[in-house]
Amino acid sequence: MRTAVHAHATAGATPDQVLARTNRVLTDVEPDLLVSCLYAHLDLTGHQITLASAGHPPPLMRRPDGRTAPLTVDPGPLLGIHADAVYPPTTVPLPVHTLLALYTDGLVEVPGREIDDTTAGLTDHLARTDVSDLGRLIDDLVHHSWPQGRHTDDIALLLLRTRPCRR
Repeated sequence: MRTAVHAHATAGATPDQVLARTNRVLTDVEPDLLVSCLYAHLDLTGHQITLASAGHPPPLMRRPDGRTAPLTVDPGPLLGIHADAVYPPTTVPLPVHTLLALYTDGLVEVPGREIDDTTAGLTDHLARTDVSDLGRLIDDLVHHSWPQGRHTDDIALLLLRTRPCRR
């Protein structure tokens, strides 16, 4: 998977093309494997991000004014389901002082709870939490979702904060 994504991305493919081409490879090589994936292309000069999703949880965006919400990303199917699947791209502006949280489903898939509820709880928590120390914020967000520390799936969490350009 990583090799296919890397090959298509370095060849200059757009996020939707990266997922569609990786999906085609997966359906050819590993027809019994299903994978969720979110591919994002950051345009730092244009202050925007373009995303494509293959059944992956949406990133959370905290705007400079503190408003926080999951990004609306039209997901395509999991990689490996259908060779000709389409993964619609979504482009979103990234104003200065925006915080973006990208994470794996292990952060929000809690046994006995609806994923929409855990995602809403994580969103609310991010909106109310101090975001000045990203390392502490990562620990805080993981602890919020899994207060006992015994998660049932791997968790990856990446926080990105936009800053003014230095000249």
